[in-house]
Amino acid sequence: MGKKTVYFDNSCGMESYAVTQDGKLTEFSYESEDRKNIVGNIYKGKVCDVHGGMQAAFVNCGLERNCYLSVEDLIPDRNKYEGEDIDAPSVLDLKPGDEILVQVVKAPVGKKGAKVTTNLSFVGKYTIFLPTVPFIGVSRKIHDAELRKNLAFGAARMRKGSEGMIIRTAAPYANRKEKTEELNYFRKLYRSIKSHFASAQVGDLLYSDYPLYMRVLRDNLLFDVEKICVGNRQLAENVQEVIKLTGARIKSFEVHDEKRDMYSDLGITEQIAALTSTRAELDNGAYLVIEKTEALTVIDVNTGSFTGDDSLEHTVYYTNILAAREIARQVRLRNIGGIIVVDFIDMSDEKHRDAIVAELENALDGDKTKCNVLPMSKFGLVEFTRKRTGPSVSAQLVEPCRHCGGTGRACAPQLTIMKIRARLLELLSEGNSFICIDMNAEIARKMIAWNTLVEGLKEMYPLARIYIVPHRTYHEENSTFRAERSAIFAIPQEATLLY
Repeated sequence: MGKKTVYFDNSCGMESYAVTQDGKLTEFSYESEDRKNIVGNIYKGKVCDVHGGMQAAFVNCGLERNCYLSVEDLIPDRNKYEGEDIDAPSVLDLKPGDEILVQVVKAPVGKKGAKVTTNLSFVGKYTIFLPTVPFIGVSRKIHDAELRKNLAFGAARMRKGSEGMIIRTAAPYANRKEKTEELNYFRKLYRSIKSHFASAQVGDLLYSDYPLYMRVLRDNLLFDVEKICVGNRQLAENVQEVIKLTGARIKSFEVHDEKRDMYSDLGITEQIAALTSTRAELDNGAYLVIEKTEALTVIDVNTGSFTGDDSLEHTVYYTNILAAREIARQVRLRNIGGIIVVDFIDMSDEKHRDAIVAELENALDGDKTKCNVLPMSKFGLVEFTRKRTGPSVSAQLVEPCRHCGGTGRACAPQLTIMKIRARLLELLSEGNSFICIDMNAEIARKMIAWNTLVEGLKEMYPLARIYIVPHRTYHEENSTFRAERSAIFAIPQEATLLY
């Protein structure tokens, strides 16, 4: 496998990161100020309703929808961790009106509220601290049995009272002092949260997880990272501080020109935009069609323009091998969760059918999220599951198209505006001081109201003059630019001065 390049950027009130491997995008995520990831957040909640038959409760945490608390979410996920047995609770000892401390374990999806637990956890570089669950576990990604045993023994010696912890994959690279310091920090943090609970109001946020770039650096071993590229100097300083704490050695660290858009300059924007399409191309001319339904995601493999130079069986086999690898990349890149059904091209050779399933399993093995693959059916279908970890990337980047009654999809406004911003920065960096942009009226309204975007442009290019011309007939994704070094073109009367 090729070395990775990691990219971090923050602009216009949005944080983002991307990972490429041999030039191909393998991970991407972003968070805006109004849509920050709430997983890990701790709130003061109030029980609204208890369902004894389901052993579940609905809790008001001050979010848009009431949160769902189930007895099943009160113990660690044994699919991820190997450790000692603990008695799982069978009932929820709660009643309506109880005020409780809860932590979000799964973000809201669609019309479903967030899932929460009353057993808090704090994720560190080396351990996951469990202040109220006496469980000692070790990540299943640590395969050496003797090492797992030693790590569990060391963790048991570090714990106090009824607390527990889970040893993460980075733990073997840390000494006892480093792990102890991390645990002591979380102990102080937990005591502070409990002390603020009594005086807090229902719905108050008592703890929030780290910024996106810190979570990425915390949760990933950086030994296979060749290069890190950051979009501006201030963020670069913050990232370098965290890298020093991790002790990772990065061969190359680059700060991009903050007056230009990093993703656009480096060709990543096109790969991000491709995530809005239901079609994913393979290197040999074949392609995948990825369609999400209410219950599951369906992936269809097509030979496309690829005909091959050998027999039909070998042509199909080769295409299916490439498809299996690309499917693993796409589900991780798009953060597709739940049940996934793949319709591979039919093959008659049983050995080839088994080999395709093995190739898919091998390609999914590098995914941090738990996947479970079933054998290929006689119809050439392969089913596998991938644990849901928040909204898919496509759900963030696209929305129902209002022109076709919701049967199609269009780019989300923020993605369209970020594309416009990238082109705008390109023109400004070339010395153009007067720019007029014709665009869709609704997109224009949202862009003018995006204060952090406007202020950021003004700070970088204070002498420029940028005009927005709204058009009701323009498609949301269409825009045209006129740019000059001096004001030699007429500005339409309906234009609005951005700044």
